[in-house]
Amino acid sequence: MRVFVTGATGFVGRWMQRELAGAGHEVVAAPAANALDITDGAALVGWFGGRPDAVVHLAGMAFAPDARNHPGEAFRANVAGTLAVFEALRRLDQRPPMLVTGSSDVYGAPRPEDLPLSESAPLNPGHPYAVSKAAQEGVAVEAGVRWGFPVVVTRSFNHTGPGQRSSFVLPAMAERVVAVQRGMADAIPAGNVDVRRDIGDVRDVVRAYRLLLEASASGRLGAGPVIVNVATGRATPIRSLIEQLCALAGIAPTIAVDPRLVRVDDPAEIRGDASLLRQLTGWRPSVPLERTLADLLREARGVASPDTPELTSGALAPEPIPNGHS
Repeated sequence: MRVFVTGATGFVGRWMQRELAGAGHEVVAAPAANALDITDGAALVGWFGGRPDAVVHLAGMAFAPDARNHPGEAFRANVAGTLAVFEALRRLDQRPPMLVTGSSDVYGAPRPEDLPLSESAPLNPGHPYAVSKAAQEGVAVEAGVRWGFPVVVTRSFNHTGPGQRSSFVLPAMAERVVAVQRGMADAIPAGNVDVRRDIGDVRDVVRAYRLLLEASASGRLGAGPVIVNVATGRATPIRSLIEQLCALAGIAPTIAVDPRLVRVDDPAEIRGDASLLRQLTGWRPSVPLERTLADLLREARGVASPDTPELTSGALAPEPIPNGHS
């Protein structure tokens, strides 16, 4: 297939390009935001003139604190940008299979009885990023129903890996572990270390996206829009992840809770149910957590992992934000 990828220069986008190309697909990568604004309908019409066989829509604001600081930009990128993509294709009378990457943040703070979260769990988006992703999901589903697009929307749980910016929790912790290892600090500052999160590897996540896109293109997902969790199904305490990073680095420093990094509204546990994804594609996570952590630690030392795609500027480059939990 000839697959057009928006947000192709971002963290997930670079891995997505590699995954698609490795499976034999032709990838047409969207330029970065300074060359193609995802809300510019005329520019999108020109880009989509290359007639995609399928589209992976990744472009948008991906970090919740960015959206809290810039809610208008979050809605412009995530909601207006998604609508512009569908409108551009409709103007060209094209209806390629579309994969739109959403977020598990639409579930909000889950009740313990709802864990693991399935696609039928109640939605309760509680901050600007989550609300923008819920609205993006609604735009995609409506486009599928009203305009006849084959649409898959993911509710993707946390994922990490080489190339992720250090505002996210695990790259941030890896950098702090390396600082201790090099004698630049004697403790690891952290926020809510006892919360448990479902965190996957980006390489597994983009494989799930590819499999879903291929299933949609082959007609195996049926005609209507499909909403699918992408999750590992396991929840690990942040404290445990930091301790594993320290063990890999051969150090045993104090983990010091910094009140400035604590989020008072953090739910105790977030964990997803990926049963539907397995049913539709056979997908299971395959990258061991230890490898993910080792690769993050290697990158924090300034050594790129052998398979890490070349780093380029993100599709939407937000202002730098102090390190915190994602």
